[in-house]
Amino acid sequence: MLYCLTTYGWASPWAGAWPVLWVALALKLALWALIVTALIFAVRWFRRQTPPGHGSTPLEILRARYARGELSRQEFEAMRQDLEH
Repeated sequence: MLYCLTTYGWASPWAGAWPVLWVALALKLALWALIVTALIFAVRWFRRQTPPGHGSTPLEILRARYARGELSRQEFEAMRQDLEH
């Protein structure tokens, strides 16, 4: 481009192309930003679709709650007996 400007001045056929090139670059960047954003949202959406503890039995969930300290020993035993009978 510098060669064109120094040789032909502003009469070069490429002299008026700069705005078009900037618009094309901005559109490409916007397209890639849109693609990356869509991929991020798709991954987040798929992760939300899988419920936590998916595939776990009620007894396994109860044991995990007890291990986290959410239940006392008496509550755990009462709920375990309800599930097993």
